[in-house]
Amino acid sequence: MNKQIRFLILFFVKAILLYFVWVLLYENWLMKVGFVDKIIIESLVYFTDLLLQIFGYSTFVYDHAIGIQGSHGVYIGIPCNGLDLMALFAGFILLFRGSWKTKVWFIPLGLFFIYVLNLVRVLLLTIMAKTAPEYLDFNHKYTFTVLLYSFVFLGWLVWVNKYSLKK
Repeated sequence: MNKQIRFLILFFVKAILLYFVWVLLYENWLMKVGFVDKIIIESLVYFTDLLLQIFGYSTFVYDHAIGIQGSHGVYIGIPCNGLDLMALFAGFILLFRGSWKTKVWFIPLGLFFIYVLNLVRVLLLTIMAKTAPEYLDFNHKYTFTVLLYSFVFLGWLVWVNKYSLKK
């Protein structure tokens, strides 16, 4: 078996194992405790509210919902907080060859950018809920999903082409 095939098989086996570790860790501990999801969601609500007010909007906040007065707003649920996407990004970088010294800064930087993009997503969806609610569902399900996953894929490409150890 050539080295590339062996590398791919090993990579996918590690990826599947890491996925199961993530699911077990998340489902059996993180989700039950809830503090990580809660911190991310509450910070998204807080910063979205802050930015909307800076832009001159009159807002409301209720639990994990944020909105502009006169709209129904948007609710940020656990699937929408970006934690799974952050884990996916970090998991790939952890599994792929590369210097640990580089991984130590590359992963947090990527997680920060994913968070900021998700914040922009929530901000734009909140504005859309007020100004063009008929487009809200489509953009929530498709446009922003494609954009966020494309960013993660781009981050992976940067890692593979610039920072991974090539043999």
